[in-house]
Amino acid sequence: MTEKPPTVASNHDPLVSVIMNGYNCEKYLKQAIDSVFAQTYVNWEIIFWDNASTDATQSIASNYGPKLRYFRSATNTTLGAARNSALEQAQGEFIAFLDTDDYWLPEKLALQVAILQENREVDFIYSNYRLLNHQTGYQSKGLRKQQPAGNVFGRFLQHYPVNLQTVLFRRSALDDLDHLFDNQLTLAEEFDLFMRILYRSKAHYLDAPTAVYRIHSNMSSIRKIEQYPEENRLILIKLLALDPRIAHDYAREIMAFEGKIAFWQARADMHYHKSADARRILKPYTHKSLIFLGLYLSTFSYTIWNFLLETKRRFN
Repeated sequence: MTEKPPTVASNHDPLVSVIMNGYNCEKYLKQAIDSVFAQTYVNWEIIFWDNASTDATQSIASNYGPKLRYFRSATNTTLGAARNSALEQAQGEFIAFLDTDDYWLPEKLALQVAILQENREVDFIYSNYRLLNHQTGYQSKGLRKQQPAGNVFGRFLQHYPVNLQTVLFRRSALDDLDHLFDNQLTLAEEFDLFMRILYRSKAHYLDAPTAVYRIHSNMSSIRKIEQYPEENRLILIKLLALDPRIAHDYAREIMAFEGKIAFWQARADMHYHKSADARRILKPYTHKSLIFLGLYLSTFSYTIWNFLLETKRRFN
């Protein structure tokens, strides 16, 4: 994307509330916040919710002036609860998220706000992104092919391509939900919320990257890998409870999602060198597709298993 200088907000530019949640996130925090201040679209506010950090997070985040509204939790909570606390303070017509170890490209908000303004039937937009390898500094495209748009609920049960940092949605899309983020969830809280939104709302996909997503060993998705299948089992139960028609209308997609949960459980087992447990989880699915048969057989070799995971990522 071509960088442009910041423009002056007009009375027609909707306010965007940028939700940032942080806990002991001093390492990359300044780069993340600076990327919001560098946006060519200027009618935004940052809601920064500090989840009881003990490092320099507060001193960094509280020095940016009135466009960053800093709040601090008295105790450390789940990420779902922390995101809800931040949302309660948001005043914008549109909602976006930026985690503190990632950053935006300068035209992220300008591009996406324009699309939502021009497409009133769409509530939710997501985009491509860049993957940044923390160790090498190498950047690669996050999504290799065109992604779905429109009524995406069923497609997203089978393959969920959304990176949180790229999302912008209308606050009004939350109005019909009985709750926002699930306070029980820490790793898949945004998937739960977005799928409940997208059961009733249309999505737009922008192939241009709008964010840089940093891959590093301290990511929650790596440190707490065993929680991911557990949280997704809970989310599936919640999605089925949304509407009694879902189990029938999306039977094939739900079966695929159950297979994904089995894969995530096997991935956690392999991460902790429990290959026998991984095989037990995958075995019931080996007759359903060659992919699961290949995954099952790869559990006998960690080298092959890791090669298959990397190949899968490359063909997103």
